[in-house]
Amino acid sequence: MACVFLAALTARADDPLPPSPAAEANWPTVRADVVRPHVEYLASPKLEGRGTSRGKQLALDYITKHFESLHLAPLFDDSRFVQEIPGSRDARGEQTSVGRNIGALLAGSDPALRDEYVIISAHYDHLGIGKDGRVYCGADDNAGSVAMMLELARAFARAGQAPRRSVVFLSCDLEEKMLWGSRYFAAHPPWPLSRVKLFITAEMIGRTLGDLPMKTVFVLGSEHGEGLQDVVKRVPLPPELDVAHLGIDIIGTRSDYGPFQSEKVPFLFFSGGEHPDYHTPRDTADRVDFDRVARVSNLIGEVCQVVANADKPPEWTDSPAHELDEVRTLFGITDLALKTDAAAEEAGRPHLGKTQRFALTNMHTRTAKILERGSVDPAERPWLVRAAQVLLLTVF
Repeated sequence: MACVFLAALTARADDPLPPSPAAEANWPTVRADVVRPHVEYLASPKLEGRGTSRGKQLALDYITKHFESLHLAPLFDDSRFVQEIPGSRDARGEQTSVGRNIGALLAGSDPALRDEYVIISAHYDHLGIGKDGRVYCGADDNAGSVAMMLELARAFARAGQAPRRSVVFLSCDLEEKMLWGSRYFAAHPPWPLSRVKLFITAEMIGRTLGDLPMKTVFVLGSEHGEGLQDVVKRVPLPPELDVAHLGIDIIGTRSDYGPFQSEKVPFLFFSGGEHPDYHTPRDTADRVDFDRVARVSNLIGEVCQVVANADKPPEWTDSPAHELDEVRTLFGITDLALKTDAAAEEAGRPHLGKTQRFALTNMHTRTAKILERGSVDPAERPWLVRAAQVLLLTVF
């Protein structure tokens, strides 16, 4: 299926910044109609899946022009929005570049705290063009999250008063190549990483896990930041959105939070989860729920505001306390998946196989028993992690 490309944006290819009615609104400002043009441009065939030199350059130009229009400060040395990621030397001994990170800064308003940072991040690269010539558009992965970052940059820049701490808007390259862009940034930051009080990143926020009929966005990593889960829970949510906390050990290192986790920087990872179009040419803009992208964007923006203005930021903990919320999440997922599969089988539509259904039923039964008991035995934690991983690999 060809990627959808907004006709009006095609007509204005020389002006990659769509107008944003959100600029004049009160917080929260992000809406579906302002994130949609970003996604449809970044996931258009013109950008060649953001995996070719030409496609990446177009994406980089789009993002940096957005930052410039908001009068944000360049993040890197020599007043640059771009951080080159060096490769090997060529035959002439000159340094080559394998990728480029993009970053901008909104300086904090409190002189005592402006040298501390909250980072809002979303990688802009994707898989490019396949051997068969098909474009891997990467609409949900990860144009939707880049749209989130861009519109939150607009919201914070136009808010009138900057938060007490500085806010960084970071879009890394080479996430699809072993997180090389974020690894390079973490190894060569503009300031000591100890000054980063929270790193937030997102992937696939415009669809749901397995395309199940659910309104859940998963939040991972809060267990390693003291007080972070409470910060997220206190954000008022619209009725169309639910938050489910999961331990990061369930999925491991799957996105740009990895290098920050290794350096013990508190982090949050927002995601709707993988769906059948993940890493296929079918991940196109017409399949993205733009209202959902806007809702998750506002949630992330509120969390950023709280931490950026807090007297005491979250601190890293090596000993996370896993709560029953996580078990409730897994119980709810398996319950919905089993009911959806039963309805599909009854209607004669494609449904799960015996092995997949067994994995779902097993987790559903065991999580139900844990919830009935009201506590998680420490010995059950390894099983919970393994079972969730098997579920993600075999069912979703």
